[in-house]
Amino acid sequence: MRRNHNHKRNKSNRIDTCVTVRAEECRGDAEKMVRKFCKKVKRDGIIDEFRSRTHYTKPSVKGAERRRAKKRLIAQVNRKRNELFTARDNFKRRRR
Repeated sequence: MRRNHNHKRNKSNRIDTCVTVRAEECRGDAEKMVRKFCKKVKRDGIIDEFRSRTHYTKPSVKGAERRRAKKRLIAQVNRKRNELFTARDNFKRRRR
């Protein structure tokens, strides 16, 4: 008789996150509660995680995505730094 080893796999694939919206937060308005729930789910990344788990992605693709995200973050930080320095330079020029 063969053993079923799927029970081990299912435990690690569970998404253990609880999102709750109380009526007091939205003063009892059902539409606001739905909107607030959707925002909390997006912020926690539940939908993104579910979508990423539905299909297998190769490790090389995961690495490429990680590198792309790192490049994007570095570009964003450099852009903000340049804005700060150019704003400071403009301020110094005007003051004189």
